[in-house]
Amino acid sequence: MKPYLRLKDLSLFVFFILLFVFLSYSCNRPGEGSAKAGKHISNTVIATVETQPTPQGKNTDSADDPAIWVHPESIIKSVIIGTDKKGGLATYDLTGKQLNYYATGDMNNCDLRYGFALNGGTIDILAASNRTMQSVSLFRIVENGGLDSVHNRIIQSEMSGEVYGLCMYQSKKTGLFYVFVNGKSGEVEQYELFADENKVGAKLVRSFKLGTQPEGMVADDETGNLYIGEEAAGIWKFDAEPNGSGKGVFIKNSSEENPNIKYDIEGLTIYPTDSVNGYLIASSQGNYSYVVFERQGENKYIGNFRILEGTIDGVEETDGLDISNVPLPGFPKGILVVHDGFNYDGKKKKSQNFKYISWEEVVKVLNLN
Repeated sequence: MKPYLRLKDLSLFVFFILLFVFLSYSCNRPGEGSAKAGKHISNTVIATVETQPTPQGKNTDSADDPAIWVHPESIIKSVIIGTDKKGGLATYDLTGKQLNYYATGDMNNCDLRYGFALNGGTIDILAASNRTMQSVSLFRIVENGGLDSVHNRIIQSEMSGEVYGLCMYQSKKTGLFYVFVNGKSGEVEQYELFADENKVGAKLVRSFKLGTQPEGMVADDETGNLYIGEEAAGIWKFDAEPNGSGKGVFIKNSSEENPNIKYDIEGLTIYPTDSVNGYLIASSQGNYSYVVFERQGENKYIGNFRILEGTIDGVEETDGLDISNVPLPGFPKGILVVHDGFNYDGKKKKSQNFKYISWEEVVKVLNLN
Protein backbone atom coordinates (compact mmCIF):
# COMPACT_ATOMS: atom_id res chain seq x y z
CA MET A 1 0.00 0.00 0.00
CA LYS A 2 1.38 3.40 -0.96
CA PRO A 3 2.08 5.76 1.96
CA TYR A 4 0.20 8.64 0.35
CA LEU A 5 -3.22 9.36 -1.10
CA ARG A 6 -3.77 9.44 -4.81
CA LEU A 7 -5.25 12.67 -6.20
CA LYS A 8 -8.63 10.97 -6.75
CA ASP A 9 -8.68 9.64 -3.18
CA LEU A 10 -7.69 13.05 -1.82
CA SER A 11 -10.48 14.73 -3.76
CA LEU A 12 -13.03 12.28 -2.36
CA PHE A 13 -11.64 12.78 1.15
CA VAL A 14 -11.96 16.57 0.89
CA PHE A 15 -15.47 16.22 -0.56
CA PHE A 16 -16.70 14.11 2.35
CA ILE A 17 -15.10 16.44 4.92
CA LEU A 18 -16.86 19.43 3.35
CA LEU A 19 -20.12 17.50 3.15
CA PHE A 20 -19.86 16.59 6.84
CA VAL A 21 -19.22 20.22 7.81
CA PHE A 22 -22.16 21.42 5.68
CA LEU A 23 -24.56 18.87 7.11
CA SER A 24 -23.44 19.60 10.66
CA TYR A 25 -24.00 23.31 10.13
CA SER A 26 -27.33 22.97 8.32
CA CYS A 27 -28.73 20.63 10.97
CA ASN A 28 -27.71 22.98 13.72
CA ARG A 29 -30.39 25.44 14.67
CA PRO A 30 -29.07 28.93 15.38
CA GLY A 31 -28.71 28.83 19.12
CA GLU A 32 -32.19 27.67 20.18
CA GLY A 33 -32.99 31.26 21.08
CA SER A 34 -29.56 32.26 22.37
CA ALA A 35 -26.38 33.34 20.60
CA LYS A 36 -23.04 32.53 22.22
CA ALA A 37 -22.60 36.19 23.07
CA GLY A 38 -25.86 36.21 25.02
CA LYS A 39 -25.67 32.96 26.98
CA HIS A 40 -24.82 34.86 30.16
CA ILE A 41 -28.22 36.62 29.98
CA SER A 42 -30.22 34.53 32.44
CA ASN A 43 -33.57 36.31 32.18
CA THR A 44 -35.71 34.33 29.75
CA VAL A 45 -39.32 34.16 28.61
CA ILE A 46 -41.18 32.17 25.97
CA ALA A 47 -43.51 33.13 23.15
CA THR A 48 -47.05 31.77 23.43
CA VAL A 49 -48.33 32.56 19.91
CA GLU A 50 -46.72 32.80 16.48
CA THR A 51 -48.05 34.07 13.18
CA GLN A 52 -48.26 32.13 9.98
CA PRO A 53 -44.99 32.46 8.04
CA THR A 54 -44.51 34.97 5.23
CA PRO A 55 -45.12 33.66 1.69
CA GLN A 56 -41.40 33.92 0.89
CA GLY A 57 -38.79 31.15 0.80
CA LYS A 58 -37.51 29.68 4.06
CA ASN A 59 -34.01 31.07 3.45
CA THR A 60 -35.25 34.56 2.53
CA ASP A 61 -34.89 37.46 4.95
CA SER A 62 -38.50 38.59 4.63
CA ALA A 63 -40.49 39.54 7.76
CA ASP A 64 -39.24 42.63 9.57
CA ASP A 65 -41.40 44.98 11.64
CA PRO A 66 -44.81 44.63 13.36
CA ALA A 67 -47.41 47.16 14.51
CA ILE A 68 -50.26 46.43 16.93
CA TRP A 69 -53.73 47.82 16.21
CA VAL A 70 -56.13 47.62 19.16
CA HIS A 71 -59.75 47.45 18.04
CA PRO A 72 -61.67 50.48 19.40
CA GLU A 73 -64.73 48.48 20.49
CA SER A 74 -63.81 44.79 20.78
CA ILE A 75 -60.23 44.04 21.86
CA ILE A 76 -60.55 40.42 20.73
CA LYS A 77 -60.70 41.78 17.17
CA SER A 78 -57.34 43.54 17.55
CA VAL A 79 -54.85 42.98 14.73
CA ILE A 80 -51.10 42.59 14.26
CA ILE A 81 -49.72 44.15 11.07
CA GLY A 82 -46.37 42.85 9.83
CA THR A 83 -44.07 43.97 7.03
CA ASP A 84 -42.68 41.63 4.40
CA LYS A 85 -39.65 43.41 2.97
CA LYS A 86 -39.73 41.08 0.00
CA GLY A 87 -43.34 41.66 -0.96
CA GLY A 88 -45.84 43.64 1.12
CA LEU A 89 -47.89 43.74 4.31
CA ALA A 90 -49.76 41.01 6.18
CA THR A 91 -52.35 41.27 8.94
CA TYR A 92 -52.89 38.65 11.66
CA ASP A 93 -55.38 38.06 14.45
CA LEU A 94 -54.44 37.41 18.09
CA THR A 95 -54.09 33.68 17.40
CA GLY A 96 -51.49 34.33 14.67
CA LYS A 97 -53.83 33.48 11.80
CA GLN A 98 -53.20 35.53 8.66
CA LEU A 99 -56.22 37.64 7.79
CA ASN A 100 -54.97 39.47 4.70
CA TYR A 101 -51.88 39.89 2.56
CA TYR A 102 -51.22 42.98 0.45
CA ALA A 103 -48.55 42.86 -2.26
CA THR A 104 -47.85 46.59 -1.96
CA GLY A 105 -44.07 46.56 -2.46
CA ASP A 106 -41.03 45.78 -0.34
CA MET A 107 -42.25 47.17 2.99
CA ASN A 108 -39.52 47.52 5.61
CA ASN A 109 -40.92 49.20 8.75
CA CYS A 110 -44.42 50.23 9.80
CA ASP A 111 -46.15 52.19 12.56
CA LEU A 112 -49.66 53.50 13.28
CA ARG A 113 -51.62 56.21 15.05
CA TYR A 114 -55.29 56.57 15.97
CA GLY A 115 -57.78 59.35 15.27
CA PHE A 116 -56.51 61.15 12.17
CA ALA A 117 -59.19 63.65 11.08
CA LEU A 118 -60.47 62.97 7.56
CA ASN A 119 -63.76 63.56 5.72
CA GLY A 120 -65.58 64.82 8.80
CA GLY A 121 -64.58 61.79 10.85
CA THR A 122 -61.42 60.07 12.01
CA ILE A 123 -59.38 57.13 10.74
CA ASP A 124 -56.65 54.97 12.21
CA ILE A 125 -53.66 55.34 9.93
CA LEU A 126 -50.70 53.05 9.17
CA ALA A 127 -47.46 54.26 7.58
CA ALA A 128 -44.84 51.98 6.02
CA SER A 129 -41.46 52.54 4.39
CA ASN A 130 -41.73 51.29 0.80
CA ARG A 131 -38.33 50.27 -0.56
CA THR A 132 -39.79 49.45 -3.98
CA MET A 133 -41.00 53.03 -4.50
CA GLN A 134 -38.38 54.77 -2.29
CA SER A 135 -41.34 56.30 -0.49
CA VAL A 136 -43.74 56.25 2.45
CA SER A 137 -47.06 54.43 1.94
CA LEU A 138 -50.17 55.31 4.00
CA PHE A 139 -53.16 53.08 4.76
CA ARG A 140 -56.46 53.34 6.62
CA ILE A 141 -56.97 50.41 9.02
CA VAL A 142 -60.44 48.88 8.91
CA GLU A 143 -62.26 45.85 10.31
CA ASN A 144 -60.71 42.39 10.09
CA GLY A 145 -57.23 43.75 9.37
CA GLY A 146 -58.20 45.51 6.18
CA LEU A 147 -55.82 48.14 4.78
CA ASP A 148 -56.97 50.78 2.30
CA SER A 149 -54.44 53.07 0.63
CA VAL A 150 -55.07 56.72 1.61
CA HIS A 151 -52.12 58.77 0.35
CA ASN A 152 -53.17 61.14 -2.42
CA ARG A 153 -49.84 60.80 -4.22
CA ILE A 154 -46.56 58.94 -3.73
CA ILE A 155 -44.67 60.41 -0.76
CA GLN A 156 -41.31 60.27 -2.48
CA SER A 157 -38.26 60.40 -0.23
CA GLU A 158 -35.55 62.93 -1.05
CA MET A 159 -32.82 60.86 0.61
CA SER A 160 -29.84 59.66 -1.41
CA GLY A 161 -29.88 56.27 0.32
CA GLU A 162 -32.55 53.58 0.38
CA VAL A 163 -35.50 54.19 2.74
CA TYR A 164 -35.31 51.94 5.76
CA GLY A 165 -36.67 52.60 9.26
CA LEU A 166 -39.93 54.41 10.03
CA CYS A 167 -42.11 55.59 12.91
CA MET A 168 -45.09 57.90 13.45
CA TYR A 169 -45.59 60.77 15.89
CA GLN A 170 -48.53 62.90 17.04
CA SER A 171 -47.55 66.15 18.74
CA LYS A 172 -49.16 66.93 22.11
CA LYS A 173 -48.43 70.59 21.45
CA THR A 174 -50.25 70.94 18.15
CA GLY A 175 -52.14 67.67 17.58
CA LEU A 176 -50.45 67.30 14.20
CA PHE A 177 -49.41 63.91 12.81
CA TYR A 178 -45.95 63.14 11.45
CA VAL A 179 -43.99 60.32 9.86
CA PHE A 180 -40.25 59.88 10.36
CA VAL A 181 -38.33 57.78 7.83
CA ASN A 182 -34.62 57.07 7.74
CA GLY A 183 -32.22 55.65 5.16
CA LYS A 184 -29.19 53.40 5.06
CA SER A 185 -27.01 56.46 4.45
CA GLY A 186 -27.93 57.84 7.89
CA GLU A 187 -30.39 60.46 6.68
CA VAL A 188 -33.66 61.13 8.55
CA GLU A 189 -36.74 62.89 7.12
CA GLN A 190 -39.83 64.16 8.97
CA TYR A 191 -43.12 64.56 7.07
CA GLU A 192 -46.22 66.34 8.31
CA LEU A 193 -49.47 64.58 7.37
CA PHE A 194 -52.62 66.55 6.53
CA ALA A 195 -56.08 65.95 5.09
CA ASP A 196 -56.21 66.59 1.34
CA GLU A 197 -59.81 66.21 0.14
CA ASN A 198 -60.66 62.58 0.85
CA LYS A 199 -57.02 61.44 1.01
CA VAL A 200 -53.91 62.17 3.10
CA GLY A 201 -51.18 64.49 1.93
CA ALA A 202 -47.65 64.95 3.25
CA LYS A 203 -44.96 67.60 3.22
CA LEU A 204 -41.32 67.43 4.24
CA VAL A 205 -40.73 69.64 7.29
CA ARG A 206 -37.31 68.56 8.58
CA SER A 207 -34.18 66.62 7.66
CA PHE A 208 -31.04 65.67 9.61
CA LYS A 209 -28.40 62.95 9.56
CA LEU A 210 -26.73 60.39 11.80
CA GLY A 211 -23.13 59.27 11.44
CA THR A 212 -23.84 55.72 10.25
CA GLN A 213 -26.78 53.50 9.30
CA PRO A 214 -29.89 53.69 11.52
CA GLU A 215 -33.12 51.68 11.36
CA GLY A 216 -35.28 51.27 14.44
CA MET A 217 -37.16 54.39 15.54
CA VAL A 218 -39.94 55.17 17.97
CA ALA A 219 -41.54 58.49 18.93
CA ASP A 220 -43.03 59.16 22.35
CA ASP A 221 -46.14 61.30 21.81
CA GLU A 222 -46.46 62.22 25.49
CA THR A 223 -42.90 63.39 26.11
CA GLY A 224 -42.08 64.60 22.59
CA ASN A 225 -38.96 62.42 22.35
CA LEU A 226 -37.78 60.62 19.23
CA TYR A 227 -35.48 57.60 19.69
CA ILE A 228 -33.32 56.35 16.82
CA GLY A 229 -31.17 53.22 16.86
CA GLU A 230 -27.85 53.70 15.07
CA GLU A 231 -27.22 50.04 14.32
CA ALA A 232 -23.49 49.87 15.10
CA ALA A 233 -23.37 52.63 17.72
CA GLY A 234 -26.40 52.74 20.06
CA ILE A 235 -29.56 54.74 20.71
CA TRP A 236 -30.00 58.50 20.27
CA LYS A 237 -32.75 60.71 21.71
CA PHE A 238 -33.98 63.73 19.73
CA ASP A 239 -36.71 66.34 20.01
CA ALA A 240 -39.56 65.01 17.84
CA GLU A 241 -41.03 68.44 17.03
CA PRO A 242 -40.36 69.68 13.48
CA ASN A 243 -38.44 72.68 14.81
CA GLY A 244 -36.32 70.48 17.10
CA SER A 245 -32.55 70.23 16.95
CA GLY A 246 -30.86 67.74 14.65
CA LYS A 247 -28.37 67.07 17.43
CA GLY A 248 -29.34 64.15 19.64
CA VAL A 249 -28.41 62.94 23.12
CA PHE A 250 -26.73 59.53 23.25
CA ILE A 251 -28.32 57.09 25.72
CA LYS A 252 -25.80 55.71 28.18
CA ASN A 253 -25.32 51.92 28.20
CA SER A 254 -26.99 51.55 24.78
CA SER A 255 -23.74 50.60 23.00
CA GLU A 256 -21.45 47.56 23.10
CA GLU A 257 -19.71 49.17 26.09
CA ASN A 258 -22.63 47.51 27.85
CA PRO A 259 -21.60 43.79 27.86
CA ASN A 260 -25.24 42.77 27.46
CA ILE A 261 -25.56 44.48 24.07
CA LYS A 262 -24.31 43.08 20.79
CA TYR A 263 -24.80 44.98 17.52
CA ASP A 264 -26.94 45.51 15.59
CA ILE A 265 -29.30 47.70 17.59
CA GLU A 266 -32.55 47.13 15.70
CA GLY A 267 -36.21 47.64 16.65
CA LEU A 268 -37.37 50.15 19.29
CA THR A 269 -40.69 50.42 21.12
CA ILE A 270 -42.14 52.07 24.25
CA TYR A 271 -44.30 50.60 27.02
CA PRO A 272 -45.90 53.47 28.98
CA THR A 273 -47.05 52.99 32.57
CA ASP A 274 -48.36 56.57 32.83
CA SER A 275 -47.83 59.83 30.94
CA VAL A 276 -44.11 59.95 31.77
CA ASN A 277 -42.89 56.64 33.17
CA GLY A 278 -42.48 53.25 31.55
CA TYR A 279 -39.95 51.37 29.48
CA LEU A 280 -37.99 51.75 26.25
CA ILE A 281 -37.29 48.34 24.69
CA ALA A 282 -34.69 47.65 22.00
CA SER A 283 -33.67 44.57 20.02
CA SER A 284 -30.02 43.63 20.58
CA GLN A 285 -29.79 41.55 17.42
CA GLY A 286 -26.24 40.24 17.83
CA ASN A 287 -26.99 38.25 20.99
CA TYR A 288 -30.67 37.51 20.35
CA SER A 289 -31.78 39.55 23.34
CA TYR A 290 -33.96 42.54 24.23
CA VAL A 291 -32.72 45.53 26.22
CA VAL A 292 -34.98 47.41 28.63
CA PHE A 293 -34.35 51.03 29.62
CA GLU A 294 -36.39 53.43 31.71
CA ARG A 295 -38.65 55.63 29.61
CA GLN A 296 -38.23 58.58 31.94
CA GLY A 297 -35.24 60.79 32.72
CA GLU A 298 -31.92 59.73 31.21
CA ASN A 299 -33.27 56.31 30.15
CA LYS A 300 -31.40 54.27 32.76
CA TYR A 301 -30.49 50.73 31.68
CA ILE A 302 -32.55 48.09 33.53
CA GLY A 303 -31.67 44.71 32.02
CA ASN A 304 -31.91 42.21 29.16
CA PHE A 305 -34.00 39.15 28.44
CA ARG A 306 -34.13 36.46 25.78
CA ILE A 307 -36.99 34.49 24.20
CA LEU A 308 -36.28 30.75 24.37
CA GLU A 309 -38.06 27.72 23.00
CA GLY A 310 -41.28 26.64 24.68
CA THR A 311 -44.32 25.13 23.01
CA ILE A 312 -43.12 27.05 19.94
CA ASP A 313 -39.59 27.82 18.86
CA GLY A 314 -37.35 30.51 20.34
CA VAL A 315 -36.52 33.81 18.68
CA GLU A 316 -33.29 34.83 16.97
CA GLU A 317 -31.99 37.94 15.22
CA THR A 318 -35.00 40.17 15.77
CA ASP A 319 -35.35 43.19 13.50
CA GLY A 320 -38.55 45.03 14.40
CA LEU A 321 -40.78 44.83 17.45
CA ASP A 322 -43.83 46.56 18.92
CA ILE A 323 -45.65 46.57 22.24
CA SER A 324 -49.08 47.51 23.59
CA ASN A 325 -49.94 48.09 27.24
CA VAL A 326 -53.62 47.29 26.63
CA PRO A 327 -54.72 44.02 28.30
CA LEU A 328 -55.67 41.55 25.57
CA PRO A 329 -56.94 37.95 25.75
CA GLY A 330 -53.97 35.87 26.93
CA PHE A 331 -51.89 38.99 27.53
CA PRO A 332 -53.11 40.56 30.81
CA LYS A 333 -50.43 43.27 31.03
CA GLY A 334 -50.10 43.81 27.30
CA ILE A 335 -48.46 42.14 24.33
CA LEU A 336 -44.93 42.28 22.89
CA VAL A 337 -44.66 41.27 19.22
CA VAL A 338 -41.23 40.53 17.73
CA HIS A 339 -39.83 39.47 14.37
CA ASP A 340 -38.20 36.01 14.35
CA GLY A 341 -35.20 35.74 12.04
CA PHE A 342 -35.04 31.91 12.23
CA ASN A 343 -38.46 30.27 12.39
CA TYR A 344 -38.65 26.53 13.06
CA ASP A 345 -41.35 23.91 13.39
CA GLY A 346 -39.46 21.28 15.37
CA LYS A 347 -36.27 20.86 13.35
CA LYS A 348 -37.91 21.95 10.12
CA LYS A 349 -36.95 25.44 9.01
CA LYS A 350 -39.79 27.64 7.75
CA SER A 351 -40.03 31.17 6.39
CA GLN A 352 -39.84 34.02 8.89
CA ASN A 353 -42.73 35.12 11.08
CA PHE A 354 -43.67 37.08 14.21
CA LYS A 355 -43.93 35.86 17.80
CA TYR A 356 -46.26 37.12 20.58
CA ILE A 357 -44.99 37.39 24.18
CA SER A 358 -46.94 38.31 27.31
CA TRP A 359 -45.40 41.43 28.86
CA GLU A 360 -46.43 40.04 32.25
CA GLU A 361 -43.65 37.43 31.89
CA VAL A 362 -41.04 40.12 31.21
CA VAL A 363 -42.26 42.04 34.27
CA LYS A 364 -41.66 38.92 36.37
CA VAL A 365 -38.17 38.03 35.14
CA LEU A 366 -36.86 41.61 35.33
CA ASN A 367 -38.75 42.48 38.55
CA LEU A 368 -40.28 45.55 36.96
CA ASN A 369 -42.69 47.75 38.88
